[in-house]
Amino acid sequence: MSVRKWLISCLILIVGLGIGSGISRLTTSDNNAVAAKRFEQPAHTNKNAKRVFINASMNNDGTTSKMAKDLFGNLSYQQINLRDYNIPQIGQGNGDFDKVWQQLKGADVIVIGTPVYWSNMSGYLKTFIDHMQINNDLRGSDLYVIVQGADSNQTAAINSTYGSLNRIATRFKMHFVGIAQTNNQINRLHQKMIGK
Repeated sequence: MSVRKWLISCLILIVGLGIGSGISRLTTSDNNAVAAKRFEQPAHTNKNAKRVFINASMNNDGTTSKMAKDLFGNLSYQQINLRDYNIPQIGQGNGDFDKVWQQLKGADVIVIGTPVYWSNMSGYLKTFIDHMQINNDLRGSDLYVIVQGADSNQTAAINSTYGSLNRIATRFKMHFVGIAQTNNQINRLHQKMIGK
């Protein structure tokens, strides 16, 4: 074997090992990225709490909305359908963002419901989040999240949505109470919402 062939073989082996260990690191870090979810107890379980539901679905009365109704039970709440507002992509003005924010700020209980599109939250919700500026308007609010979709396994969607909304809850100093995708999980969160 010539020196040149030997050097090329060594180079191929080194590159192959580097790529292989890189893939191994990616796989390991991806598994570690799905950390245990941290939730808090609700701070607002009284009947007079201000409750707001942000519906990030294209359907005002679809499955996401029905799940929110089950979560609230007999409690009163205001529903904000993001599809009814013109909130442009970030960098293209605020549109109706401030109208939505005025309805949301000061809420004791916030439920965010999103359908799953391509294993992630809806564009309505992502665009709304992109406009948010950190302040004290939501400080101390209880945050509940509904993630729903046709696939029976929404793990990827829950993990990505949890990551984004947990960051928001932390930055806005909110109580992230829980996330639900099934009727049983909705029922458990309802029990928390009413203080049981």
